[in-house]
Amino acid sequence: MGGIRYTFRAVTLGRLTWLPAAAGTITLACAIALSSSRASAGERGQNGTGAPSDEEAPALFARMCSDCHDSKRIVAKRRTSSEWETTLKAMIDEGAVGTAKDFEAVFNYLVHTYGKVFINTAPSAEIRAVLGISSAEADAVVAYRKGNGAFADIEAVKKVPGIDVKKVDDLADAFAF
Repeated sequence: MGGIRYTFRAVTLGRLTWLPAAAGTITLACAIALSSSRASAGERGQNGTGAPSDEEAPALFARMCSDCHDSKRIVAKRRTSSEWETTLKAMIDEGAVGTAKDFEAVFNYLVHTYGKVFINTAPSAEIRAVLGISSAEADAVVAYRKGNGAFADIEAVKKVPGIDVKKVDDLADAFAF
């Protein structure tokens, strides 16, 4: 695909800084076309930032990843935030097309929807991002862990005061011990 090629040295995604190799260029022509077509249709930036909304992230992921491979293969197993970061770095290095905001939206979607958290070592923010729980619940998990020691299994996590037990059950495969 012709068009503008954009090399960025660092993309900061929350606490993450990506430093793609020199080969990690992104062709923006497609991203610009997608952005302008969505903007003209009034679909992009519903959140007021010009960034893809949470509702747009799954379609954005499918569009960005399915050009080279079956996106279902990518999400066949849960991964930690760090593993998703590595996966997206590799996509960028291979020429995945998108803006920094697009990659941030895809990263957040993957962590929330297909993330895995090492519950005995993860900070509150990572627990919240992967499990989709409130800050108060994630802080309670960390406080309980500090006060009672490492969690042995899902049943131990369910003992955290104020935790949504149904959500813990529903996301059992997102926990690693």
